[in-house]
Amino acid sequence: MNNAVLRRVVVHDRYQLELKLGYPLQKGQATRYRIETYLFAPHSLGINATSYPQQEFYRDIQHYVRMKTPSFTLREVLEHPHSPLLRSEALLHQHPAALTPEIEDALRDSMRILRAVLKSAAQNHLAPLATTPSPMTLATEQAFSERVATAITAFDQIEQRYRALARPLADAHASADLLRTFRLTDESISILIEDLLLRVHQFAHAWLSPPVLVTWQATLVARVRIEIDYRTAQGYPSVLQRATRESYMRRVSALKKFTSSVLWLATSTRREGTTWEQVLYAAAAGVSMIFATLVAFYAQATYGEFTMPVFVALVVGYMFKDRIKESGRAFSSRLLNRHLYDYRTVIETQDGRRQLGAVREKVSYLPLQNVPPMVMAARGADAHDDPAFAGNLETVLLYAKLVTLRNDAFDYLSKDGVEVTAINDIMRFDVRPFLRKMDEPYEERLMLKGDKVRTVRCHRTYYLNLVSVFADETGATTCERTLVVLDRKGIQRIEQFDATGRPAPISGRRLPLQLSEFAESE
Repeated sequence: MNNAVLRRVVVHDRYQLELKLGYPLQKGQATRYRIETYLFAPHSLGINATSYPQQEFYRDIQHYVRMKTPSFTLREVLEHPHSPLLRSEALLHQHPAALTPEIEDALRDSMRILRAVLKSAAQNHLAPLATTPSPMTLATEQAFSERVATAITAFDQIEQRYRALARPLADAHASADLLRTFRLTDESISILIEDLLLRVHQFAHAWLSPPVLVTWQATLVARVRIEIDYRTAQGYPSVLQRATRESYMRRVSALKKFTSSVLWLATSTRREGTTWEQVLYAAAAGVSMIFATLVAFYAQATYGEFTMPVFVALVVGYMFKDRIKESGRAFSSRLLNRHLYDYRTVIETQDGRRQLGAVREKVSYLPLQNVPPMVMAARGADAHDDPAFAGNLETVLLYAKLVTLRNDAFDYLSKDGVEVTAINDIMRFDVRPFLRKMDEPYEERLMLKGDKVRTVRCHRTYYLNLVSVFADETGATTCERTLVVLDRKGIQRIEQFDATGRPAPISGRRLPLQLSEFAESE
């Protein structure tokens, strides 16, 4: 069964996992998803409710909520009527004399979305080159040449048409802010194309024989040089040199955030059930006060007003009143935790005019016997662990999310002509609390090799198992498992499995030359 929720787990850096969930928007109805992620951690890491309470877990995660980048091919970026490039051209053609603030806002959004759309389209077009062909043949060389030539032609046309907007913007007396957006997007697109072509340059040797390889690498170098010379001529400070490596990274990061922020959504988070919490706490205080008052009335009616037994009864009544109050508060907290979530995050458009949905979150530790059988089956369904002890030496932490998307979100987000089909929820999880009690990453062991005893260096690793269960509003569920391999220095790798334990394709670590992972989490 296909999972409606799109899930992707990658290594963001040495200490952070990135979990990306895509929630498709349904037309004409409210959409609800329930996602439960069970984290199995070895007991030896010392992770439990005392050493790693809920608030620390929330401190170690970071959320980004954004609209899914509209899907276009490179050809569609140039031709599709909903393409942000065509929309920018149409807006300037329809308003050649003067631009109203509303038109300028639409132009700013279209320009910045263009960079995101171009990145996604180019990435999808070039991603097959990241897979090494076997064997190398004339057909593979032709496939490489056709794919890269098509991409370069599209890049040239997109840049030419986008940069041609400079004259209509000047003729329409565009504001300084709109012109600044135009130039920053232009610079960001140039950097994007340069980076993509440099990555293709690194993959070329796997696809091309030496004579063709030399020709294509020279072509790619010449095309990259055009981008560098263009940014230099425009006075853009994003030219990478030995002396500018630090400032270059700051500039590239700032440009990426500036252009991609058009797809970000505003969020506001608050604790859930605070009103009910105060009501139940007040009820507990009221019950304790009733008890103390009844004790006082009874003692006075029996022994008189100013006697030693009345004094003792008042003290004892106050003691039990305090304990009844605290017990009532503890019971109220357990009751609320059982039926409510910890936090509620409201998702809105950046202008705050429309609420798109809400995400509720909850974290708790589970006894092993309370873990659903489907989750336990997925946890032990591979050769890494013997099913006899899988899970028995582990602490189980449950992170649950309930996602609700409003039925009018799709239409509102698509009103400007750019189709938005899903909302992406990107969570980064810092694993450093799990590294504190680990042993040294390497240990020397003795082994018998032939007739001689040798000393070998063994790598000591620890496994975190993440089992995610997805359920939609129809009750259909799917289960996926990710194995995170850690040592004391951080994350070493991740492996993906389906519910039956078979390896499943994942993006893995963000290697510098991985086209499929280029700036994916913007």
